[in-house]
Amino acid sequence: MKRRISLIASIIIIFGIIMATGCTDTPKTSDPEINGYIEDLYSEDNQKQKTAVEALVGKGEVAIDPLIEVFSSGDQKASGYAAVALIYIGKPSIDPLTKKLGSDDETVRNWASNTLALIGSPAVSELIEIVNTGSHTEKEQAVVTLIKIGEPALPLLNLELNTNPDADLAEISSIIQSIYATQNLQERLNYTAETE
Repeated sequence: MKRRISLIASIIIIFGIIMATGCTDTPKTSDPEINGYIEDLYSEDNQKQKTAVEALVGKGEVAIDPLIEVFSSGDQKASGYAAVALIYIGKPSIDPLTKKLGSDDETVRNWASNTLALIGSPAVSELIEIVNTGSHTEKEQAVVTLIKIGEPALPLLNLELNTNPDADLAEISSIIQSIYATQNLQERLNYTAETE
């Protein structure tokens, strides 16, 4: 029951922070069972979609690339369910998602970034590596993702700032400052809401 509630909560969060538009072509894989579950992500039947997410999570790593391909379909609902599955698959999803941060497709980049942000702390090391060595587009997306992760990213960002002479120190410092600024703004908004 708790898993279903957190699955629904994850879906709501993803729909709230990610916007996607475009066509609804369904990506295909060589595994007919995975294809069937991926197809179900596009269904109008919510129960069928949720069952597909659970089955794809159960498939683990072999489902990651097909799930990421859903992002390029432009179908917001199916992409949201794909993101939920990737979040539940967890750490194995990180490397394939970080590779999409440099995609030519802005929608794919945004879904990858937001999915990584929701995976959170386990993605921080790879995102820092992209900030230090990635292309311009990859760096931009990695920076945004680290800021979205927020406070859980601070220990590794501070470690990088203080121990890696080859790090992009200006960028790392800027990310840290942005996280603190976002936290301070949120605290002020919370205080204002409480006092009104």
